[in-house]
Amino acid sequence: MEKWYDNGYVSFDTETTGVQENNDRIVSASILFYGNFHEMISQREWLINPGIDIPESATAINGLSTSYARTHGIDAAEGIMQILDVLAGYVRRGVPILAFNGSFDLTILFHEAHRHGLEATEEFAELFGPGSPLALIDGLTMHRKAHVKWAGRRNLGALCQAYGVTLTDAHNATADAQAAAQLCVQLTRETPELFEVPASVLHREQMGWYAEQMEELQAYLRASRNDPSIICRPDWPVRR
Repeated sequence: MEKWYDNGYVSFDTETTGVQENNDRIVSASILFYGNFHEMISQREWLINPGIDIPESATAINGLSTSYARTHGIDAAEGIMQILDVLAGYVRRGVPILAFNGSFDLTILFHEAHRHGLEATEEFAELFGPGSPLALIDGLTMHRKAHVKWAGRRNLGALCQAYGVTLTDAHNATADAQAAAQLCVQLTRETPELFEVPASVLHREQMGWYAEQMEELQAYLRASRNDPSIICRPDWPVRR
């Protein structure tokens, strides 16, 4: 049976001004291309001037300050267009995108593209339009499916430690993308009956898994916090 990595894959990560998908901005991004033997073939990195101040809380996490981004970063519209172009080129060739909590990265990219008036481009349509061949392989969704009960934390750093994956510089887009790729490979080897399938099949399966996971998480949070208004949206891979 065809496996999701048979045609190679790209690993994608962003660092942002915050975690509000509709409003926050991409400050850095990395796209790494791997061959079907899991060897890295090429990489692209971006540092972007988001056009707004980067909150100190974000700088404390990713090390990217407002002054640094303004001095060294490229224009936001140009950077977002370049990222769309590179990702669309891979998707066009049937290459899946790997990420950890990848629906966040794709969702913030979707809203950034709208913010900069790029929704009418061919590249945007290839990634986000009806009939897009986009296939996302998401390490977080995969781990939640393989390990419904998990004693430790599920962030990238904790899972890398649990699986012996090297994470050299957490919250650096390139380091996180490398670690996410290795983690997806490790999870596939651990549970091949779930994950050694074609990329399109795994993408479709994850849509269902994610919706179930968010339903369970929502019920848990509502009960534990005594707050029936909490919503965990089931949309995957993009929350529009």
